Amino acid sequence: MNQLPPQLRFTRRRATSTDGRAPQLAPPRQARPARSLPGWPRKLTQPLPLIGIALLIVAAAGYLAVAASSRTHASTILVAARSLPAGTRLTGADLRPVRLSGDRPLLAELLPASAKPSLLGRRLAVPVVAGLPLAQASIAAAGGGPAAFTLTVPALHALGGTLTLGDRVTVLATFTSANGQATARVLARDLVVLSVGQPAAGEDAASATVPVTVALPNPSLASELALANSVGKIDLLRDGANTTAAIPNASVGTGVSP
Repeated sequence: MNQLPPQLRFTRRRATSTDGRAPQLAPPRQARPARSLPGWPRKLTQPLPLIGIALLIVAAAGYLAVAASSRTHASTILVAARSLPAGTRLTGADLRPVRLSGDRPLLAELLPASAKPSLLGRRLAVPVVAGLPLAQASIAAAGGGPAAFTLTVPALHALGGTLTLGDRVTVLATFTSANGQATARVLARDLVVLSVGQPAAGEDAASATVPVTVALPNPSLASELALANSVGKIDLLRDGANTTAAIPNASVGTGVSP
């Protein structure tokens, strides 16, 4: 068997450490145990997670309750097409339908658009501002209405024919005593005009009279208005913005020009 020459022979040198001792092999590494997944089912049974879950459930239930209670419903209701004073006899032009969303109890208190035919000719028990809905309680009972009184006023003293339904007026009356002394004083203020009649056909404009019906907030005013109709002369003043301004009485003696 062929052998390598001595020059080519390899000798295996024994590895030594720097201090001449044979090196020692490191102990084999022990395999690390595989980490197991956290025990979530076990942790969920702890007090704090349970409290958090309970709070989440309570919050969700509260949200659902609020969402359910906030659900609104839509309905077509009637609103005033213009400002309507108490005692107004309703016509088709006074009402218009509007789509409105709200809670059922609120919508139940308002008049639906389907009720319009039955409302024509009925009177309002309370004033309604333009654009506001009409409530069930705003309609006077059939055959009823606010206390009212009809004045007989010279046409020229009823704002010269410009008096209209819904105006608010102050009633002034002038009385003349037996000795010729005339006294003018205010009988009532801020009365709502319910209707204005027309002078009789062929009647002279200077002497024509017109019937003016006004709502009475206090029926006790009727006696003074009746006296003024009978023995006095009535003038109507359309109330402006300052309806609380004082209007003093005025009087004129015998032989003194007013």
